[in-house]
Amino acid sequence: MAITSAFLMMGGFFLIGVYVAGALGVLSLILMYAFSDAPLWNIMGNKAWETNTNFILIAVPLFLLMGELMLRSGMGERMYGAVSRWISFLPGGLIHTNIASCAIFAACSGSSVATSATISRVSLPTFRSRGYSERLVIGSLAAGGTLGILIPPSIGLIVYGVLVEESIGRLYLAGFIPGFLLALMMMAMIVGAAILFPSIAPKEPGTSWRLKFMGLFSMIPVVIIIMVVLGSIYAGWATPTEAAAFGVTGALVLALFNNSGPAIMGWFLNMLGGSGSSTGMIANLQERYPVVDGQLRQSMTINFDMIKDSILSTVRTSSMIMLIVVSAFTLSFAFARLGISHDISQWIIGMDLSSTQLVIVLVIFYLLLGTFMESFAMLVTTVPILAPALVATGVDLVWFGIIMVILVEAALISPPEGINLYVLHGVRRDVQAEMAEAAGAAEEVGTITDVYIGVLPFMAVMATMIILLIAFPEIALWLPDQIKGSR
Repeated sequence: MAITSAFLMMGGFFLIGVYVAGALGVLSLILMYAFSDAPLWNIMGNKAWETNTNFILIAVPLFLLMGELMLRSGMGERMYGAVSRWISFLPGGLIHTNIASCAIFAACSGSSVATSATISRVSLPTFRSRGYSERLVIGSLAAGGTLGILIPPSIGLIVYGVLVEESIGRLYLAGFIPGFLLALMMMAMIVGAAILFPSIAPKEPGTSWRLKFMGLFSMIPVVIIIMVVLGSIYAGWATPTEAAAFGVTGALVLALFNNSGPAIMGWFLNMLGGSGSSTGMIANLQERYPVVDGQLRQSMTINFDMIKDSILSTVRTSSMIMLIVVSAFTLSFAFARLGISHDISQWIIGMDLSSTQLVIVLVIFYLLLGTFMESFAMLVTTVPILAPALVATGVDLVWFGIIMVILVEAALISPPEGINLYVLHGVRRDVQAEMAEAAGAAEEVGTITDVYIGVLPFMAVMATMIILLIAFPEIALWLPDQIKGSR
């Protein structure tokens, strides 16, 4: 009776649009009130404290802040330009730059929404002016943005690791090969589409080697952040949370230098050389970095606004995530107290499925669930319930975690609930309005249907990746076994 009531109420809450955290919390209270004599509200404070003081989960707002600083400091824009010079010669032109830039930016921010928003804002005006197929462009941006929850550092893998009590370092290692392989498969699909339908992507002019190598200097800040974050984790110098703090510090320093570098350099050279007495190298540098009245104050104002906006955005997003996680842990406690988790586990075990058969069933279940349920809610509401059954049937939780994250990726771009679709559609409308205003023309109004159609080929690529992972688990497990030892 408790199981039936739980799932009927959960389905009803989500169908009528109740906010995820509210739905999970209210469901927990109703179940405990109706089916148990233990008052749940007596332990809710303790559950909230345990969740919000979990050392690993502190990495979530830190990674979000790092991504926001990179987004608002212009690092993503320069990185996009540098990458485009190297791969735009491929059939499909600049569309490949979307996937490659998303993969690189994902290795810094760990956030799918931040990745999609950054790369789309930079790239969409260029595509509209060059005559690319807008559906394929938007599809590549939506799908490429999802790489942020697979390629480390990944917020999704952190939350999954906490839910199943699995090593975050091992999950991060397991995400590398599937993440970059998925990016390459998406690019291969774009090449095939451009060869079959040449009109979707015009041929891009070549770029000189000099400009290509000069563009690599724009990648230096991104490479530094990746090395600081991932290098400190894999070298054993820092936990994921400590590495995230290092990453925030590095992103802040680079963002401040990006906004204030010329002003600080001019002021410093002026102090060093003295007015009218500079010669040689200092004089040349003074000419390159002149002192402009009010420039330093203006750059300080820009930095203050950047930091304020980054912190506010991080607080909004991380508050949403942590509230959902608290509610999910509360519901997990209620399910365990009432025996629902045990009953579901025994029912699944009683089906006498092999580990591979069970994973295939769950893949189909999650693909259907992702069409009407928000991706993060899908992760936190189901994984704690299914984890005991997965362990009992011998499923490797690291391997399943990578499959689970790809399924969450698919949910992010699954019509009609995928959040990345609405992020991209919103940015697209803003770009259309800005370009129409600049040209003095009527705004071209696109529909969300274009976004739905554009992501379908990329969802097929994700399905192919899941099939490869089920057939060859070593794709995910080889790297963590080599570095951390097999289990």
